[in-house]
Amino acid sequence: MKTMEALVKLVSWAFPDFKFSWLVKETKRNIPIELDFLQEGHNAEKVDKMFGHLPWLKVPHVYWNLSTSRVLTMEYVEGGQINDLAYIRFNNIDPYEVADKLSQLYSQMIFIHGFVHSDPHPGNILVKKTQAGGVDIILLDHGLYAELSNEFRWEYSKLWFSILNKDKKGMQQHSQNLGVGNLYFLLACMVTGRTWDTIMSGIQKTKWTNSEKNIRDKEIPHLLPQISDVLDNINRQMLLILKTNDLMRGVEFTLKAQNRKTSFLVMSRCVIQSVYGERLKLCKTWLSRWSTVMSERWALFKLSVYYTYLSIISLPLISSMFDLMKKS
Repeated sequence: MKTMEALVKLVSWAFPDFKFSWLVKETKRNIPIELDFLQEGHNAEKVDKMFGHLPWLKVPHVYWNLSTSRVLTMEYVEGGQINDLAYIRFNNIDPYEVADKLSQLYSQMIFIHGFVHSDPHPGNILVKKTQAGGVDIILLDHGLYAELSNEFRWEYSKLWFSILNKDKKGMQQHSQNLGVGNLYFLLACMVTGRTWDTIMSGIQKTKWTNSEKNIRDKEIPHLLPQISDVLDNINRQMLLILKTNDLMRGVEFTLKAQNRKTSFLVMSRCVIQSVYGERLKLCKTWLSRWSTVMSERWALFKLSVYYTYLSIISLPLISSMFDLMKKS
């Protein structure tokens, strides 16, 4: 840690525009947590109970009689790493099913429960074909979880709600509430991994392309000082969320599922449930509660209709017809 702290100070001295003090603080805070194996065991049991309604999620059992704060003994489970495409193909596992289930799990973690497994690299997520032909997701390494406050979870949900609705004013407001001032456009790009033009066009209907990747990769070096400012000033709870988002995007790209509309639908539903869940808690009369519940159901219905429409027009034949109509 001392070496890391010295290097960060050296970099900050050499490049004053780059602020990395937050990195040292977060590392100091997280390392003791990750090294407490009893806490890891409790996290594993908590998430297993929390997501008991997902029969395909498997969390290894903890053997408490063989565990201490320095040794954690857990059930042995078999499976292939989530990015092992050879294993996935050999076992006839549908990568889209894997991506959809992973999206469902993490959307509920972030937007509904506020208890987020924050180290979802491929070595910590296994997949296994079931005898019934489905796919189990096996979640390992429960040392680091982001425990989000309700206030942060609602604010982050409203930021996403604004992004999905291309609501620039809403993005600015909720970014400011999260600690980022006029750099709201940059935070939106960091959260989604998309360019600002794509966000304002509608990320749920705009496919990720190599052209967008090239534009993003060219812009990033010019925005490093601003990115540093965002990371230095943002609500600390957001740091693990950003890390988790990046790791999840990496998994989706490996599975070639980055343009899956199902994943966006699942996430959007959780965002709506979180936003209206906050409104419901603020209701003081039965009429306001009824109105809020009806509004939520209407929003979810419109969402389903919209994604059905997007799925239809993305079919090859329909898409070709639309292209011909545009040309004519």
